[in-house]
Amino acid sequence: NTGYSWLVLGRMAYRDLYDFASKSTLQFEWRSSEHEGTNGLRTHFLAEHYGLPSTAFDFDHTNVCDEDVLLGELQQLARRHVRQYPAHGHVLIMMGDDFRFVRAARAFGCLDRLISASRKHESWRDMKLQYSTMTEYLDSVQPHLDAHAMRVHGGDFYPYQDKPVEQYWSGILGSRPYLKWLVRDTEQIVQHVEALVAMQRMRGTRAAWSTLELHLEFCRKQVAIGYHHDAITGTCTDDAFADYVERLRTAARVALRIGHVALQPVDDAEQQISAAYNADQHIGSAYNTATRDVDNAARDWLEIAPAQCTDSACVGAAVVVTNTLLAAQDVVVRLRVHSGSAVLVDETGVAVQPVHVQAVDSAYSVEFVVSVPALGARGVVVGNRTLYADAPMLRDQIITAAQIEQTSLRAELHQGGVHVRLRSERNGVVRIESGGRVVRHQMRSYFTNPYVQSSGAYIMHSFNLMYSIVFWIFGGMLASGLALAWLVHVGTRHILWLRHVRVPCSPIGANGTSTAGSVVAAAIGSVCGAISVLYAAQKVSVDRLDDWTRGHGVFLLAAPVFCAAYVVGGALRWRKRRACVCVASTAVGVFLALALGRAWQSRAMTFRSLQFTVEHSDVCSTARAQVTEGTSVEFRLCADTPYLLQASTLVHAPNNREIIARLQHGRGRTLELFDGASMRQRRASMWTPVPGTFYPAPLLARLGELSVHVRQPVGVSSLSAGMLDVLVHRSMTANDFRGLKRPLIDKHPARATLFVDLRPDADPVAVNNRVNTPPLAFVLPPHANISPHSALHSAVPHLSLVGIRAESDSVDMRLLAHRSTDISMHELLRNTAGAVRVHGDWSLCNVSAVQRTETQASHVHLRGGEQALFRLQVDYDRSS
Repeated sequence: NTGYSWLVLGRMAYRDLYDFASKSTLQFEWRSSEHEGTNGLRTHFLAEHYGLPSTAFDFDHTNVCDEDVLLGELQQLARRHVRQYPAHGHVLIMMGDDFRFVRAARAFGCLDRLISASRKHESWRDMKLQYSTMTEYLDSVQPHLDAHAMRVHGGDFYPYQDKPVEQYWSGILGSRPYLKWLVRDTEQIVQHVEALVAMQRMRGTRAAWSTLELHLEFCRKQVAIGYHHDAITGTCTDDAFADYVERLRTAARVALRIGHVALQPVDDAEQQISAAYNADQHIGSAYNTATRDVDNAARDWLEIAPAQCTDSACVGAAVVVTNTLLAAQDVVVRLRVHSGSAVLVDETGVAVQPVHVQAVDSAYSVEFVVSVPALGARGVVVGNRTLYADAPMLRDQIITAAQIEQTSLRAELHQGGVHVRLRSERNGVVRIESGGRVVRHQMRSYFTNPYVQSSGAYIMHSFNLMYSIVFWIFGGMLASGLALAWLVHVGTRHILWLRHVRVPCSPIGANGTSTAGSVVAAAIGSVCGAISVLYAAQKVSVDRLDDWTRGHGVFLLAAPVFCAAYVVGGALRWRKRRACVCVASTAVGVFLALALGRAWQSRAMTFRSLQFTVEHSDVCSTARAQVTEGTSVEFRLCADTPYLLQASTLVHAPNNREIIARLQHGRGRTLELFDGASMRQRRASMWTPVPGTFYPAPLLARLGELSVHVRQPVGVSSLSAGMLDVLVHRSMTANDFRGLKRPLIDKHPARATLFVDLRPDADPVAVNNRVNTPPLAFVLPPHANISPHSALHSAVPHLSLVGIRAESDSVDMRLLAHRSTDISMHELLRNTAGAVRVHGDWSLCNVSAVQRTETQASHVHLRGGEQALFRLQVDYDRSS
């Protein structure tokens, strides 16, 4: 239903690539498993990626054009590739790469010579070389593919492992999390402002629409750049990272100013919007209500400027909150006011309740809840006490010291009838209890050794190799010590200085029966191996593990193990068979512990119990705790979504650490991820290494009754029943020799907020729409029209607004159905406030066709995951 006829891929897991290439099926039909009976998408895979055939074709760095050599390489490449595709005889050779064709004349001059020479060359009689576009090539193979059945593939190719020995590209799921968050935050702002402009257009409000659209297009382009594969994955240099951040911040500032102008048209709209391009320009009069303090930016709150309201004079202002969700929602608004005598009232003059006020740096930080209608707006007045005598002043509502509980191992949060109990346990575990449900939260980290198959910007290596080196040394020294003890025992019947140390009458000693002694030796070896894994993974310091794998540190591990094995072997007088059984059992114990105990390969970030600082108010209840010097956690329950516990982590990642947040609840085994259209199940084999179990979660992860919503893309994994790991940050000092070709040292702090649904029977998709469609808030002049209004009202469940855009005489809206849904135009267009003036009918556009056709309709049926584009003709003549 996308309108595409072909898809070209350049990456595939090496096992899948071998399977497809060996069966000559690198052109196949990719069919969605969610839409049975529909046509698949024909897919072409690039056998050599998209790079040059060899360095001999890199004419930016060589001026040699040896026709015989180059034609020979092309011929070998063609004969090798022709066997990997269906038998149509056409081979596509990509001729380029990143940052190539700087010397284009030299490159095309040589290629022209090769094409001309191939027509005269004897070995090219059965082959033809020519220039081609991608479309020309695909059109040439189309007749053969139409006449022959193509291989059908369902599902995806994740996880992506490009080479053997556990080279998983799972690191991109956690690299540069701040940039991932900033892309999503900016996208939410831009899409919301697009809807806001369209909503105002539907109300008949006239503004400088051409000016707004011009600047909105700039914002859209910056968001599109943010979704470049080196931006959203975080695999970019520090300079590129800074450039991406600046572009996205500028787009957010400009979009917020556009929304401000759309709500309150002004004569100098162009000047106001242009000023937002200045990096020093702070748009304190607008912000995204989902924004939380990540980099201590001033855009995390609204601000009533001192010129508008101080203790001496308060002209006042209107705070307008807009909502683009097709359902009403409550939202917490954060506001900074420079007057303690100011009051907050709604459009009818009634005091806003509840309000949370704190005195911060000669100003007042205010939090309050606003109920915003569907696809509409709601206003709150910040005014003078003389005009609203019955409303309490801000300074009278400041929270007292009694409302702040200092450090404690326990905490209670309550909001909207929901009670949550927090109890700190050992190793930084926080036990969360609510309504009979228990969820455990813990911050953990994986250590990556930069000297042993180190992780980098792309790759999250298996930790088995690092531990295997440790246990290979351990096992080798164990075997050597036992072997020496046995050799000395055979030759002298005395174990050097251990001649008087023996266990004469025991199954584990030399006099025990053969079978019993072997069993006990096997038990000792397996237990020793398993315990050593647990000890190394959880107790040995990271620096010691690092030393054990390189240089003189190897001796620090080898010598004690060798001596211990020699002493034990001599004391027990083991024969060769029992020593071999012990060593083999140790290896088996290590292998099983590494394979089956994958959850122990990470370690807790702290071994102590956390101390909470709790702050209560009628708006939000918050418990904060410090995990380490650079990592803190916050549990927050707010009145706008009392059923969602916000577990937020602010992380400064140490080098060579991969930080995860672990949640445990119940015994759920099936991991489900929401990609914006449908839920997809994921389940890794119990033998899969840890990096191969991480999957991208752009919006929502559900494990059994545990639903976790996110406002930024993250990587998630489930290593055992009821356990959900979320990758939140990483910083690497080593190079994994992929595209970036340098270490990725990320010192930028990142905040990852997990929204844990406390209701076991809630619809996760509906909740996620609420989480990822946050309202925007604006400060307008006090005389602004802030009466609550709703441009449209939807009585249709399981429906969300994907995009909305104002045209010259219409408004286009794209709607997404999360389940099979019947849409009645009468219900969808039900006007709640008399603000919409329409003529004509809604029209359903066939988006799968190359040329869209419009069909007037009063009733539409959409399947789950299906989108439709609707066009609303608007009459802007308010007198009609």
